[in-house]
Amino acid sequence: MIFKGISLIILAGGESRRMGFPKHLLPSPVGTVMDHTINRIGNLFEEIIIAGRDLEISRTDVRIVEDVRHTRSPLVGILSGLLKSDNPHALVIGCDMPFVRKELIRHLASKVAVGTDVVVPVIRGFYEPLCAVYSRTTSGIIEKYLDSGGTKVTGFFEFATVAEVGEAEIRSFDTRLESFINLNTPRDYVNYRIAGL
Repeated sequence: MIFKGISLIILAGGESRRMGFPKHLLPSPVGTVMDHTINRIGNLFEEIIIAGRDLEISRTDVRIVEDVRHTRSPLVGILSGLLKSDNPHALVIGCDMPFVRKELIRHLASKVAVGTDVVVPVIRGFYEPLCAVYSRTTSGIIEKYLDSGGTKVTGFFEFATVAEVGEAEIRSFDTRLESFINLNTPRDYVNYRIAGL
């Protein structure tokens, strides 16, 4: 089943300081870690956007979107993708999250409703904004927040209508919360590659 009206935005614009290598280019058995993620959930979406800066990606089934601002924040990638999206909503995910579950993605997409700006999981009391659904209409709110000097990904939430998806609900689709694993360091990469990435 393909979600109608929802794009997939993959953020690949981070500096990868702790990894020491562009995370979207980390090797996997199917090409890169990002290829792994696209192969895992990409067929759920009508459109796949990869947002970042100076990206060299050879795939023909994605749209590459350059960051619209120089500010270093994942929020810039979210904004850039939303501004170029053909759909009214987008599921945003980091390029270093290769274990995201389709069942969870389907559930988040089912929570999209008129008047809701963001559908976001809450795990251990914290938002997970890099595995969340955003309305394209939030782009104006995000721009104002960035103009004010804000960079925190969830900083604009206080000005938006946010639908929270609680941890117990999330665990019914992803018992071990593997969808939220990030590959931030070489050790992470080695450990999870051994585990089957």
